[in-house]
Amino acid sequence: MKKMLYVLAVAAMLLSACASDEPTVQPKASVTIPTVTIDDCTTNAGSQEPAAPKGVDYKTQLVKQGELSVGSDNAYPPFEEIRPGASEPTGFDVDIYKEVAKRLSLTAKSTTTDFAALFTQSIPRGTFDIGVSAITIKEERKQTVDFSVPYFEANLSLAVNVTKTPNIKTIDDLAGVTIGVQDGTTGADCADAIVKQMKAKEVKRFDTTILAFDDLVAGGVQAVINDRPASEGIIAARSALKVVQILETNEKYGFAISKEKPDLRVAIDGALEAMMKDGTYATIYKTWFETDVPFTVPID
Repeated sequence: MKKMLYVLAVAAMLLSACASDEPTVQPKASVTIPTVTIDDCTTNAGSQEPAAPKGVDYKTQLVKQGELSVGSDNAYPPFEEIRPGASEPTGFDVDIYKEVAKRLSLTAKSTTTDFAALFTQSIPRGTFDIGVSAITIKEERKQTVDFSVPYFEANLSLAVNVTKTPNIKTIDDLAGVTIGVQDGTTGADCADAIVKQMKAKEVKRFDTTILAFDDLVAGGVQAVINDRPASEGIIAARSALKVVQILETNEKYGFAISKEKPDLRVAIDGALEAMMKDGTYATIYKTWFETDVPFTVPID
């Protein structure tokens, strides 16, 4: 018995000695990204009311019976993207509109389209039932389309190439700089305002945000202004790029819907609000952003 106790004691001391030799791993300190508010970049969601319901079955307003036709810019991770070798998009938005379609007894089908055209052509003309592509609800867009209840909150961000331009840390460091943006976005509007204030040289527009970030890597532009969640998703695979400042714009995303389909909009609103209340939305959010929802849902 004593021998056994001695063996156990020695073993304990050896384990203790080994443990003391191991390096202590300190948790990573959280990085605080500075935030700035630029009045001309703050989003105006407007107060225009959507079209009144017609009192008909929403399924009669679909482009194709049994299908929810979705127009989307499928190059905007983590919201929507078609990965190499894949034929269908994946992403946060995709899971959201698929769940909405499921609750409406429909099947969602996505078609890649030009982002800016969603408000000027495809949705107003009825090419798609809805547009879903991290679309900010704003007054100007309400002139041509209606919106669902908001389902996401975000701000813009300033991203730079820390290898090529390490001295750019805030908006105030953009003198003589070309800013890259996706055409038709709130990021483009904000960049235009910054140039107008003579804080930057010019704005270079791209058909997709991915192209803007590719040019940032190449050095064609020296900064990109874009929605923060998508910027962080895109630069995850581009080690030279970094978000250095948050531009507080208080944007809210919604589904864009034709003014001729108010009953479909009401049905979608009901599905979105139910998802937010029963926890389905929170589960989808955590899947894509690996954190709890940082804002209150349903969103006012």
